[in-house]
Formats: sequence, C-alpha cells, structure tokens
Amino acid sequence: LLQPAREVGGDFYDFQEKGDDVFFVIGDVSGKGVPAALVMAITRAAFRFLSGLGLTIDKMVEKINNTLSSRNESNMFVTLFVGKINLTTGEMYYCNAGHNPIVIHHADGHAEYLHAKSNIAVGVFENFIFEPEVIHLEKGSRLILYTDGVTEAEDVTEAQFGEPRLLDFAVKIDEKDSSKDIIDHLITDVKEFTGEATQNDDITILTISYKKD
Repeated sequence: LLQPAREVGGDFYDFQEKGDDVFFVIGDVSGKGVPAALVMAITRAAFRFLSGLGLTIDKMVEKINNTLSSRNESNMFVTLFVGKINLTTGEMYYCNAGHNPIVIHHADGHAEYLHAKSNIAVGVFENFIFEPEVIHLEKGSRLILYTDGVTEAEDVTEAQFGEPRLLDFAVKIDEKDSSKDIIDHLITDVKEFTGEATQNDDITILTISYKKD
C-alpha cells in the first residue's frame, strides 16, 4: 500500500525476484512534493538495477548512498530498509539505513521489532560503511515494513498511533491472513485511530509472508 499525503510523495517500496532470492526495499525521502518524488524515483531505479547484479545487501546500500550523496544539491536524505530472502533456505540478509524498525510476526504467533544495527540514512555523505545482518526465517513468518506515516499518524488531539499499537496489531495476525488482509486490517486500524484528522504524511506498508509448505 502506498497512500501519499499529497498528489505526489516521497515514500516507495519495491521488490524483485532473482532465482531463489527475493530482494525488497521500503524507503522514505525527507521532504515532500515533487523534489522528494524525484529523489524517490532515482533511489528506486538504483535498487532495481543493483538487485540484478548479485551484490551483497550492504554493497547495494553503499552504492545507492554514494549515488545520492554525490549529486545531492537539495540536501535530501532517504531512510531505507533493504533485504534479500532466499526462498529455499529462509535466510534473510538485511540492512537498515536509518529506517523504522520492521516488525516480524513469528510462526508461533509472537511478534517483535526486528533488531537492526545503527546505520545512517542514504544521501548524507559518501563512502559510509553500512553493516548488514542475517536471520533465519521460519516458514509461516510475516514481515511488516512501513514508513513513519503509520506510527506517526495523529488523531485530532495530535496523539500518535505509535510503535506499541503497531506491535499490538501484529500480535493479533491470524495464520490464515493473507498479505493483503494484513495491509487492509492495519490501514483500517490507522484510519479508525486518526478519525477526522488530516493525513499529514505519506503512508506506506509492505508485508511479506514466508509461507508454510
């Protein structure tokens, strides 16, 4: 789901299959409007190109960072979460570049925010060394990736939806829910929380289900 706060936005997501691997990304460009949309388009194009080259996740993020940093007259940056899942082994390599912590709903039903090392957002300065991580996904695991338009969504009193409420939502995911079901239920919860308040940021949600056989 990608729901811009304006006619054009700076959030994006993408995914691409290459053999047994699925590469995926979610990102949030600083700023709003057309300038943010242009930076978003460059970042997404770089992801699609680099995911076909067989690079490690950290090298992909490093190259995206250097591309943006070297021509960043607008001083914009992009938070990214980039990952690669091997569909045969369940290994997931990932790198968080200043993005929100993603949620993992485990096969046994419990949910948590996935630990990720601290890395800066891309576009800040060149040649930063990004640190990747790896976990093993069990069949039946779900991932919820999102931008801060979800957790920072405000009601009319300016209270925020918040990370605890998102985790509470994740715990209630049913094993029969499809990825679309999860997105539909989450955006419904966010909209019920915000009520009549105006959407003040782009809302983007990407769910990935590593299904059981």
